Amino acid sequence: MNKNRDMAFWDHVYEIRNRLLVVTGSVLVLSVASSLFYPLIVKEVGNIIKEEVYVFTYPGGFLTLVNISILLGLFFSIPILLSQIILFVLPALKAREKVYMFLALGSSYLLFLSGVFFAYKSVLPASIIFLKQKIFYPENVVRVISFEKFISFLFQFLIGFGLCFQFPVVLLFLLKMNIIRTASLIKNFKYVVGIIFIISAILTPPDIVSQIALAAPMVVLYLLCILIGIIFIPHNKQGE
Repeated sequence: MNKNRDMAFWDHVYEIRNRLLVVTGSVLVLSVASSLFYPLIVKEVGNIIKEEVYVFTYPGGFLTLVNISILLGLFFSIPILLSQIILFVLPALKAREKVYMFLALGSSYLLFLSGVFFAYKSVLPASIIFLKQKIFYPENVVRVISFEKFISFLFQFLIGFGLCFQFPVVLLFLLKMNIIRTASLIKNFKYVVGIIFIISAILTPPDIVSQIALAAPMVVLYLLCILIGIIFIPHNKQGE
C-alpha cells in the first residue's frame, strides 16, 4: 500500500513538472514572438502620451525590449497556464466541482482582461490628461518622459486593475465555502468601501481620476457579489 502511495505521489510530481515545463516553454516562445511587436508598442506608447519619450542609458532600450517581451509572454501564456491547471485537477473532481472550476477560472480570466481593457481604454488616457495639466508644470519646468519608467508604470497600472478585478471570484469562493456570510458583507459595506479606496490610492497614480475609476467598479462588483450571495447561496444569508 505504501509503495503504491509513493508511486502515485511521484506520478503527480512528474506530472506537475511536465506541466510547468509546458508553461515555461510557452512563456519563452511567446516572449520571443512578442519582441517582434516592439516597434508597434513603442508607437502605441507615443500615441498614448502624445509627446516625445527618452531613453537615458545605452542598455535602456534593450532592457525595456526584454522587459516588455517577458511581460507580454507571461500575459499571453495565461490561457495555457489555466489549461494546464484544468488538465491536472480535472480527473480528481466530481461533475459539479468541474463546473465550479470552469466557472471560477473562466470568470477570473475574463475579469482580468476586463480590468486591463478598462484601464487601458478609459482610465489611462484620462489619468494622463489630468497629470499633464499645466498647473503642475510651471513655465521654468521642462517635462522629460523616461520611456523605461513609463513602461514600468504602464504595466503596473494595467496589471493592478486586472488583479483588483479578481476580488469578486475570491469573495464568491469565500461565500460558497461559508468562510464569510452575506450578512457580514452587508453589515461591513462602509468599511469595505473605505478599504477599496485605500487600495485604489495605492495602486493608481496620485490623481483622483484614476483612483475613483478603479474604486467605482470594485464597489459595483462588491454589490454584485452580495446580490449573487443572496440569490444563489441562500444558506449563507444568515449572520454568524
